[in-house]
Amino acid sequence: MIENKAHSFQVDAAAPPKKPPLERPRVPSHRKRALLVLLSIAAVVIVWWASGYVFAYTDDAYLTSDIVAITPEVSGPIEAVHVTDNEWVKRGTPLFTIDPEPFQIAVEQARAEEERAEAQLPVDQAQVQVLQAQMDAADDAVKLATMNLHRDTPLGPEGAIPLQSLDLARTSQEQSVAQQLAAKAAVQKATETLSLDQATVASAHAALLFAEWRLSRTNVVAPVDGYVTDLAVQPGDMVSSSHPAVAIVDGNAWRVVANYKEYYLRHLPPGHIAWIWLDSHPWHLYRARIQGLAHGISRQKGTEALVPYVSPTVNWIRLERRIPVRFILLASPGSDQLFMGADARVLVIY
Repeated sequence: MIENKAHSFQVDAAAPPKKPPLERPRVPSHRKRALLVLLSIAAVVIVWWASGYVFAYTDDAYLTSDIVAITPEVSGPIEAVHVTDNEWVKRGTPLFTIDPEPFQIAVEQARAEEERAEAQLPVDQAQVQVLQAQMDAADDAVKLATMNLHRDTPLGPEGAIPLQSLDLARTSQEQSVAQQLAAKAAVQKATETLSLDQATVASAHAALLFAEWRLSRTNVVAPVDGYVTDLAVQPGDMVSSSHPAVAIVDGNAWRVVANYKEYYLRHLPPGHIAWIWLDSHPWHLYRARIQGLAHGISRQKGTEALVPYVSPTVNWIRLERRIPVRFILLASPGSDQLFMGADARVLVIY
């Protein structure tokens, strides 16, 4: 009996102790869940609202420059093209040459016309000199006839000379005056002819200068530094002075245009520093400066000839009205690494 009790005691001592029952986790009620969601939404709204007083960010931005449309000043067939598509050119680099032969012929024709007009001037000057001499002789004849008439006039009534002689003196004086007037008229006409021919020479010289200018414009050069883009002209193509032939992306006019909501505009004074993220060069921030804000936009599409149009909808979603803000890059990956139309993101810290 004693042994059984001892054995029972040993068995009980070797058995593991019983664990207390686990408590079930408390599941929050639906009310608490709703409250947590509302608080989270309120916190996000407050952070979003407060961020407008700290920084202005937009991804509605793009990199742009000026497109310089090269329109030849004379029309004609292209003789040679000196550049290739996407080539970097400096100001004054020849782009293409228009066939100069017709313009060279026009120069020679204008030069010959000027020489012909100049050759007429000595003839006119000699004619003026001859007529001037005749007018001088007519003046002397008038003086002599007048003196004779004045001398004979008192003698006629006294009978010292025949009346016929007095009439002859009077007639001679009148004829001398008429010849004098005719000589003056001839000199005046010759002088006017000389002036007209001198004007013809000046006009011919101007025509020569214009023909030479047209000839010089057969060599079309780049007006700015930049990249030739979308080159489509080839030798033999006819170019016109009324249509652009080549386009160049200005390499010195790079800028970023960002469309900001009206809410942010009061925080974007010109000259303020901004940070630009270019999608063509990710993971880099480039310093920029606010150049200015657009003070006019078009509210109707199709009327953006003088002011920009910013669409108020994206994917059928109506957005707040946005105003373009221009930024000038103070740092960039280099003009050879900038691409017109590339997307950008702009951050302005107040």
